[in-house]
Amino acid sequence: MTLIAPTPTNPPIATAGVLHPASEPRALAADSGMAFEADLNTLVQAYAAACAAPMRGGARQRWPQRFTDPRFGANPSSPELQRMALVAALTMIIAGCSMVPEGRTIARTPSAPPMRSAAPAAYPAPALADTRQCISALNKAQVRFTAVPDQTFGAGCSHLGSVRLSTIALADAPRGLNELVISNIGPVRCELAQRFAGWAQFGVARAADQMLGSPLVRIETMGSYACRTIAGSAKLSQHAHANAIDIAAFVLADGRRISVKQGWNGTNQERAFLRTIHSSACKRFGTVLGPGYNAAHHDHLHVDMSGQGYCR
Repeated sequence: MTLIAPTPTNPPIATAGVLHPASEPRALAADSGMAFEADLNTLVQAYAAACAAPMRGGARQRWPQRFTDPRFGANPSSPELQRMALVAALTMIIAGCSMVPEGRTIARTPSAPPMRSAAPAAYPAPALADTRQCISALNKAQVRFTAVPDQTFGAGCSHLGSVRLSTIALADAPRGLNELVISNIGPVRCELAQRFAGWAQFGVARAADQMLGSPLVRIETMGSYACRTIAGSAKLSQHAHANAIDIAAFVLADGRRISVKQGWNGTNQERAFLRTIHSSACKRFGTVLGPGYNAAHHDHLHVDMSGQGYCR
């Protein structure tokens, strides 16, 4: 800061709210020592309150001793010294307020953490008592199966209270054809397995014998458990919980194979058979989807235990 001495040709100057020494009142020269010390103490207190900040090592910014210790006080009878002291004090206040202690930064309000997608909710596990009762029912119905240990996977997928079907007994089938093979099937929830066995025994096998004239020997599936979402959606499929089966074809004792892909719009006999067992499935499962639902189901029937009789 440049000090401008007051002269008759140099009038008081005030710039941007900062009072230059040339604009100080002439009465300052006549101030008493007490008034001078009061002004100086006011500046010291303002600096200490507004600008002092912790420095490295815990020390604080300190006012120079010459302005705080009475032994180094300025001579109140010297107006020039008084002006110089006040200017120096103002300079230090301005400089002190602009300082940021080393190793520190200006505090900022922490920004909110980025939003994350919530993890998929776990599919409720069946009660142990219900699973035991279901397994007992499968045994009584002469369904061959293997119990599958409970397991959970990432992304909310799991197979709990599940079994793997092998064959289903056919009580009224011709001699030597008393079992219906279930192929390419993975873990399924026991309740779904029980419903599927009942549908195969009393819905599909009887319809094949009566409408196609040959006993049913095999149901070909496209699988059951698969940790995936519904096609075109972020929602987990019922397959991700071993709660769905996709059926592709039905094989007869005479060698014929009636596939959903070819038979849905095939001969009148095939069309009637597939639509009959589709309607039968709608009475046993929570959701049944076929070629009439969308293109993704053009080659299979999807059955699962969700929903309340949704049939397409």
